[in-house]
Amino acid sequence: LAQERARETPLCSSLKPLAGNAMRNIWWCIFIFLVPACGSECVSMVQRQALPVIPAGRRKPRPWEVNNYIVANYHKADSLTRTIFQILEAPDAVVGHVEYPCDSNNPYTCWNMEAFNSSVKSAERLKSGRKKLLVAGFVRDPLEMVASAYCYHHDGQEMSNQLFPVKEIMQMGLEKGTELTAETLLPLAEWMASVFEHPDEDTLRLELDDLTKSSAGFDSGVQRLLDHFFGTGTDLISKNDRFLITETAKLADENRNPQATQAFNGSTSQIVEHGSDPVCKEVAHSILHKSLNPALFARYKDLQRRLGYPVHAM
Repeated sequence: LAQERARETPLCSSLKPLAGNAMRNIWWCIFIFLVPACGSECVSMVQRQALPVIPAGRRKPRPWEVNNYIVANYHKADSLTRTIFQILEAPDAVVGHVEYPCDSNNPYTCWNMEAFNSSVKSAERLKSGRKKLLVAGFVRDPLEMVASAYCYHHDGQEMSNQLFPVKEIMQMGLEKGTELTAETLLPLAEWMASVFEHPDEDTLRLELDDLTKSSAGFDSGVQRLLDHFFGTGTDLISKNDRFLITETAKLADENRNPQATQAFNGSTSQIVEHGSDPVCKEVAHSILHKSLNPALFARYKDLQRRLGYPVHAM
């Protein structure tokens, strides 16, 4: 993936007001698979022409010659989606991402952040031309996201994270810490809702909790993703490709593989736990309902309502 620092584009400028003060100095990225990254703009939206003819010696088109694919990486989706396209041997020339803005000196920050919203989706759909744009994303109750993020960073995880003020959160108690986390996370949650509140037929909404509760839920989610991207037949991927993807993806299922919740910390060169303490999350969730700023709590209740999650009074 091209990781060049970029000049600002009109689209990039249009995204800034959406971010608000809570988004200052933040890197936002989403994966756009099979939409080439130009590497010369703050938001990499330029696409090359799809191959118009199947190369000699091949009877079937490759998926990226037929469709463009976007995975909204709100919740650790990168390892799963990378697995899919690595197995399919997608060339680097057709794999890209949207950056807002990414730092060429630290490419890892460009891989794991989230910035997909309805405006970006509309712009990419226009640029897809005759190719269909297929979108998938992993969605979660916004208040559960806040509780999980607070506990994760309060524990000192990802000290170099550019989205959250980790050092401040570490020093805060539950009330102040969850409120700061909620303020920081609000733009992301609003962008997520703008896409997945009413997903169209080309947009697949997957519930993160369904994939993490059980291996059966994980397997079902993987199959839904494959069906959405490639259909149920063999026009775009072979039975063997589907089998390899399905089996390899199981490594990311934390119920089968506890190490799936671990991640490499580039700043310390250590393997660290990439999950939140369940007891802390339960307490933090309770505190959010009891003490979160009423105006901010109302925003989150509205997001819950829009996304179809249960809404509880403070």
